Amino acid sequence: AKGRARIGAVMERKTRRTIIDISQYQPELDFEEAELSPPFTFPEYQRGLLRDRFTADAMDLLVVAAVYLLFVVATYMQMPVDSLMDRRILGVYLAGFLVLVGVYYLLFMLSASQTPGMKARQLVAVSREGALLDTRNASLRGFGYFVSIVPLMLGFLWAAIDPDHLTWADRKSTRLNS
Repeated sequence: AKGRARIGAVMERKTRRTIIDISQYQPELDFEEAELSPPFTFPEYQRGLLRDRFTADAMDLLVVAAVYLLFVVATYMQMPVDSLMDRRILGVYLAGFLVLVGVYYLLFMLSASQTPGMKARQLVAVSREGALLDTRNASLRGFGYFVSIVPLMLGFLWAAIDPDHLTWADRKSTRLNS
């Protein structure tokens, strides 16, 4: 009789169910919103733009480097004859180059939402709604470019491994290329 009572208690425990309602912990997935989103907001689209984006960045850096090289040559020619290029002077030149690159990207983002390299590759930085960047987001994107450039261009290379294929500048401004 005791054995049957235990089996009955075990069976009773096995038939009880605990229902966990996840709706309070996880919002519903809105598939309709995804269907209405512009195609450039999807990672697959951004992945397809990686080569064009890297090419545009390389073109922009070449433009800035060419202009900066003129500045370096002009300032070097004005230096005293017996002065040497030591690490301090090279550090100042490098810092000046990084500032120029940051200003270059900032001004082009503020004025047209694209740099000359982006224009040559037919790219434009836009909001998730497809509009050109407003002043605040263009400034954030310009700052994001600077942050991307300082650590040896890692912010640009990040797009190759990012799940959404966005650079640090894209993440900073939450804006996309189309």
